[in-house]
Amino acid sequence: MENWSITIQAPMGEIRATLAMDLAAQTGEMSGKNGSGPMTDLVSDGDALSWSTKIEKPMPMTLKFKGTRDGDAMAGKVKFGVFASGTFSGERMPTPR
Repeated sequence: MENWSITIQAPMGEIRATLAMDLAAQTGEMSGKNGSGPMTDLVSDGDALSWSTKIEKPMPMTLKFKGTRDGDAMAGKVKFGVFASGTFSGERMPTPR
């Protein structure tokens, strides 16, 4: 299981979220201040990573992420439904002992 802290640069401001991913099983969950949900269509191909997450607030839409991992860092682009796009960046969180 990999845990990441990400910051999304959205048209309405900065959004912080955490990711808990099992890349071997291609499953994960994204959590933020407005709740959590599954990371669907999770694909890891080398350093490339993509997934989708449905949200309900501030309005129902699907966020589509596409990025790359470089060691303990991650960065890429996110599409907010059909409305807009932004970027995200993050870092791997230490594994709890």
